[in-house]
Amino acid sequence: MSGFYWLASYPKSGNTWLRLALNSYRNGGMEADFSRRLEFAPAASSRRRFDDLLGVASSDLLPEEILAFRPRMYQMQAQAAREPIFNKVHDAWQSTPTGEPLFPADVTLGSIYVVRDPRDVVLSLAGHVGMDLDRTIDFLLDGTATLCQQRGWLLEQLPQFLGSWSDHVKSWLDLPAPWEPLLVRYEDMLARPVESLARIVEHCGWDVELGRLERTVEVTRFDRLQAAEATHGFTERPLRATKFFREGRAGGWRERLTDVQRRRVEEATAGMRQRLGYS
Repeated sequence: MSGFYWLASYPKSGNTWLRLALNSYRNGGMEADFSRRLEFAPAASSRRRFDDLLGVASSDLLPEEILAFRPRMYQMQAQAAREPIFNKVHDAWQSTPTGEPLFPADVTLGSIYVVRDPRDVVLSLAGHVGMDLDRTIDFLLDGTATLCQQRGWLLEQLPQFLGSWSDHVKSWLDLPAPWEPLLVRYEDMLARPVESLARIVEHCGWDVELGRLERTVEVTRFDRLQAAEATHGFTERPLRATKFFREGRAGGWRERLTDVQRRRVEEATAGMRQRLGYS
């Protein structure tokens, strides 16, 4: 059956870790190979794929025109596929200017939404994009925040509307079927990796095998990913970041955020954090 599983998250919430784990599991617990690009679950916002499939230069289109055409890209991919397709998504769930879902229902097999404590997201995102913590908090709380909208040069990815952290999470969590996501907390992936991965694997329609789960968890431990990046680099690391796999832990905000910074994030995200258990 062709169609998409959307691996969705706000940036720096564990999406790449999830992709590596799923890719390892489907290959029998294979160790990550950082000597080449990770091909599994590419970005749903790929500019090259958009241009190639639709036969139009995205650079000639307005942002709203790109948004309106993106559902056609996914339908064309699904029509040509012989098995389920996995895509990484950072977009908030939204409708196009013509009122249709950005991710069409007729090609959606399921969704997984990875969420992380926003106070830790601030730390990881700041290191990833090379911004100070205060500017990163501004971005996290910005209801108009958008990725990859720089002007003057073309980026590999199309613009992706995020909105604020709370709005982004809500846009996915409150969806009906077929988009209704399996919610996965980053912190649970750290504390209970085998159990968390088993839920995800089952949601994807794959057989759940304990031995393969345990091998996958072992080879995708954060320290092993850090070692692989130190040896081979990682193709998805931004130029401004010193490394992609930084710490891989929960609660770092307690040591790194000032009281003023912490209160800004907590006050703006209180309702959603309570809903997710981030009290």
